[in-house]
Amino acid sequence: MTGPLDRWLGELRSVIAARVAEREPGRAPPSPPLDLRLDAALGLAALQRSFVWTCVAASIDPHLHPQLVTVGGADGRRGLSVATYAALLGIPADEAIALTAWLVGRPPVVRLGLIAPALDGLVGAATPFAPAPRLCTYLAGDDALDPALGGDGAVVAVPDLLRHDPAQAATLDRLTTALGADRPGPLIVVGPRGVGRRTAIAIAAACHQRSAVCLDADRVAPRGLDGAVRALVREAVLRGAVPIVANLDGHRDDQAEAPARIVGRVLDELALACAITTSDDGLEVPSRHPVRRYRLTAPSTTTRIELWSDALVGHDARVAPTDLQELAVAYRLGAGGVQAAVAAAAVEEPGPLDRDALVAGIRSSLADRFGGLAERLDTTASWDGVILPTDTHDQLRALVARVRHAYRVFEEWKFPRDTARGGGVAALFSGPPGTGKTLVAGLCARELGRDLYRVDLSKIVSKWVGETEKQLGQVFEAAEAGHTLLLFDEADALFAKRTEVKSSSDRYANLEVNYLLQRIETFGGVTILTTNLDTSIDPALRRRLAAHVVFWPPDRDERAALWRRFLATGVPVVAGIDDDALAADFPDMTGANIRNAVLAAAFLAAAGPGVIDQALLMRAGRAEYRAMGRVLGGRS
Repeated sequence: MTGPLDRWLGELRSVIAARVAEREPGRAPPSPPLDLRLDAALGLAALQRSFVWTCVAASIDPHLHPQLVTVGGADGRRGLSVATYAALLGIPADEAIALTAWLVGRPPVVRLGLIAPALDGLVGAATPFAPAPRLCTYLAGDDALDPALGGDGAVVAVPDLLRHDPAQAATLDRLTTALGADRPGPLIVVGPRGVGRRTAIAIAAACHQRSAVCLDADRVAPRGLDGAVRALVREAVLRGAVPIVANLDGHRDDQAEAPARIVGRVLDELALACAITTSDDGLEVPSRHPVRRYRLTAPSTTTRIELWSDALVGHDARVAPTDLQELAVAYRLGAGGVQAAVAAAAVEEPGPLDRDALVAGIRSSLADRFGGLAERLDTTASWDGVILPTDTHDQLRALVARVRHAYRVFEEWKFPRDTARGGGVAALFSGPPGTGKTLVAGLCARELGRDLYRVDLSKIVSKWVGETEKQLGQVFEAAEAGHTLLLFDEADALFAKRTEVKSSSDRYANLEVNYLLQRIETFGGVTILTTNLDTSIDPALRRRLAAHVVFWPPDRDERAALWRRFLATGVPVVAGIDDDALAADFPDMTGANIRNAVLAAAFLAAAGPGVIDQALLMRAGRAEYRAMGRVLGGRS
């Protein structure tokens, strides 16, 4: 330990030793080093500051321990009381009484936990006080964050290169003004994850020569949020920083008390200002102080392109301008999200950074926030392995192009954006089972560089009123935060036609469909719905669709090609297989049925001759046909 604290401790030791040995009545107590900013933040007068610093000295200086025990008795081991402090340093009675009254009133230094009574019960002149470990380390010059944050806090960095569109700049101006007023109470910044909410607050704080320290509420155990928020505010006061509680997104099922209520209660008790970031427009933070709310939108597409270009400076990047345009349209990230993606890509990719490396960096820097309500589907197939009519292929290429080239159409060609509704793309894939709807959805996701998540209907649909909509809202928010492609398999279960209201069940069922239709319209990502019963889909959904792709059962030539394709996967096959005869004998088979038949024939071959021949294929085909409930033809 060096510097002012070390020198003051040496002087304090000599004064206390002289007091104990000689009881010199005329010698004044030493003055601790000045920290005028901290004194102002805590409202400390000279004597109060001296008491706080002496508490620190009593905690960290082993040379003072014998004197504390000599004067204060056994309680000297627990901390420093006003009685001991007054006796050691010769404080007049009236000043000691005023100091005790100050502590009884729980001043900010006590409410923040910078010093705390070491005994339960009423606070009095004999109550020992002990300092928080972070206060000791701070006064000793340690710049590390408070350990009470548990590794869930960080100082928010301000990027070197900053770009904002006009809407973001206006929000930044309002934030800067609000932080300059320094009024107590919550300051809520609402916006999607990844758009730079924390960065915006840090920029506004920097305009007032302050830093920003952040606690990620998502990473805090439910029972530890109260203590973590107190530690955050304590750290912010010590640093003169703006505290931020990030990702405070409403009630979690594992908590008895809503996180927003906990944060509001702590802030009211501490009577300090605190910034909060959330993606929940309806988040309410109960507080007796005025709640200020600001909305931060995602940067415009042009600004996002500039952010990508800035972030790639200094990297060996081989990314075409069209790739940057596609990334900017697909991923609505702010400056922090873009820089995190580039940093992750640089770590994972030792060579030059291309579009695929940047997409991988985005994926690794974004968390899966579906909470089990959707499952990720990985596709190993390729377009070469899919046999579809030419018209269907054209529709799918147009769907992918609609997502990939949105920048050119809407930004460069200035096509009216009101035709794009919420800016997202929704498509319906309809057709009989086994025609490849889910497989093609996975191929579209892979071509667009996005993860495919299939909504788990068993966890979404609930008998409780409003619960289904709540779960769906979480799914859409997670999809927007993770920039994933959302798949509703068997969509007719959720998007069924609304009916005439004859009972409360009809009313609530219609409400669910209404919510889904509105959410699809405002969703900024890509949604694919599949169904075997497209006539049962609500008509209002159809006008919200960017594409309706019908997957017809394969014709004879396509069935023959499918037999050849599955037989060419590496299984041993005799020469001369008549795939045209197989296609003719089983006219109702789809691609999935043909795959099942070839797989069954492979197992029969593995258990018998070791090779697939025509007879084994016919045998497996008949078994699959019977499983389909079809009548077999006359061919044996």
